Amino acid sequence: MREEKEIKGQVSAVRDRVKELSGFYIGEGAAMVYVLEWVLGKRETSPAGELGRAGGESETIAGNLTKLVEKAAAAASAKAKRRVASPAPRRKRE
Repeated sequence: MREEKEIKGQVSAVRDRVKELSGFYIGEGAAMVYVLEWVLGKRETSPAGELGRAGGESETIAGNLTKLVEKAAAAASAKAKRRVASPAPRRKRE
């Protein structure tokens, strides 16, 4: 079995990776996070018992991942706007 630190690292890695992907992968990411947290003992219901359950804990995880994706997209959009809004400095002519 893996160490707790390594599993927590994987949870963080999944969350970071989902931010880079399209919305299609949010459910998949939520399922991965749920399983890893269940292994850590943070979730009571086994992944098989959670599967297909409306309003379950994985739905909450998916909602949180959606918020992360929205924040990342907004930050990227704001960064792109700043780049366009501030032109490159002009060189002095000699």
